[in-house]
Amino acid sequence: MHGSLRIVVLTFIASVIASTASGQQMTYGEQEVQTVVGAKNALDQFFTIEMESMPPAMLQAAEGIAIFPNMVKGGFIIGVNYGKGVLCVRKPDRTWSAPVLVTMGGGSLGFQAGVQAADIVLIFATPRSLEGVLNGRKVTLGADASIAAGPVGRQANAGTDARLGAEIYSYARSRGLFLGVSLGGSDISVDNNADSMLYGRFGVTPADVFQNRGIGIRPEVQQLIDDLNARSRPAAAVVPAAQVSAVPLPVAAPQPVAVPVAQPVAPIQPPPSVANPPLVPIK
Repeated sequence: MHGSLRIVVLTFIASVIASTASGQQMTYGEQEVQTVVGAKNALDQFFTIEMESMPPAMLQAAEGIAIFPNMVKGGFIIGVNYGKGVLCVRKPDRTWSAPVLVTMGGGSLGFQAGVQAADIVLIFATPRSLEGVLNGRKVTLGADASIAAGPVGRQANAGTDARLGAEIYSYARSRGLFLGVSLGGSDISVDNNADSMLYGRFGVTPADVFQNRGIGIRPEVQQLIDDLNARSRPAAAVVPAAQVSAVPLPVAAPQPVAVPVAQPVAPIQPPPSVANPPLVPIK
């Protein structure tokens, strides 16, 4: 018995040493940085296919966005779905904040048959849908906030589905194809330890991150912020040059020119002559 216990203890110590050694080979916060990079790449992929991509209007009107690259179905325990991702929110000037790292999992999350992993994007349409996350609470999709599948296609009318009252819209993509996914009952939680690793300060809160208060922004984080800001700007309408040249320019109507009229000049009259002037005596 003692011999078996000794083997178990030695095996445990060896595994700890091996994991520590492998962890030392990684840069501080590298795993968290890779999550941010994966989120940016996943976001770019959601806009590549015009016919089945996320409408730009959805992102332009969003109050928050969560991106989970490579969400895994299964994992260590059968029936559990798990993924790590990022969550960004709008700042008062409508630009995007730095991301907090979040996790999502739940037994009811269901992919299509045969799909084991997918990139998932959640669009938070209302400020209320973000209240739980902003306060550091776990948010259950479908219970704490209503969720629906988002419209696809660049010409999709985002306002049609918005009128249904959903607070969160979900998108999923696997192997270059958009697919159906059920997210009701899944939980989203802020990973405070991961945030501390990413921003280099223990005890960092979501408010610290969203308000850029006492944190260091890595280049990969700034690239994600810049990508979101660029994709959230409304596209300017461009008129082809041929149409511009074909449009006749308005011609101003001629205005009448006032010509000064010469006024008649009265003839100069000679002084009146006096007949037989009176004689003035000379002294």
